[in-house]
Amino acid sequence: MLAVEKGRRMDRVTILQGRLVVWVLAAALALAVAVVVPRATSAAPPEPVDETPFTIEEICDFPLQAELSGKSKVKELSGGRTLITAPGLRVTLTNLEEPTNQETYVITGSFLTRELSDGTLFVVARGRNIVFGDFGMLLTIGRFTFIGFGEGGNVGALERPTGKGRIIDVCAQLA
Repeated sequence: MLAVEKGRRMDRVTILQGRLVVWVLAAALALAVAVVVPRATSAAPPEPVDETPFTIEEICDFPLQAELSGKSKVKELSGGRTLITAPGLRVTLTNLEEPTNQETYVITGSFLTRELSDGTLFVVARGRNIVFGDFGMLLTIGRFTFIGFGEGGNVGALERPTGKGRIIDVCAQLA
């Protein structure tokens, strides 16, 4: 009887060991899938921007031609926030009344937006960004905030940005 009892215990141990191996393998597989398979929303790389030149009027005292190059990405975040990034983005702006007045700006910064109850956006601009509104067009370098408007990757300002860093008057540079 002891031999039978000992055999049953050994069978239970073997079964438990087999189950443990299955659980460990299942956990390892789940971990491997979580690490290797990218998430569709976060892993999508930035997309090339439309490089077709376009005209900007009523921002400066003269019309501008803008030509973008590089990439951008718009990512929806939790809490009604949107992150707009622009790795390698450049804009060439030309004063159409004085075409020799042309500048190319590196604008690789980001905008983090959150919609407010009145439909406007609270915007945090970090890095190098072009910000425009009734005050004209500015290159901001640093961390700035403002109340703005827009959708998708386009953000305009309803007020002049405030914050820490440098502000360059683009309209003055191109006049």
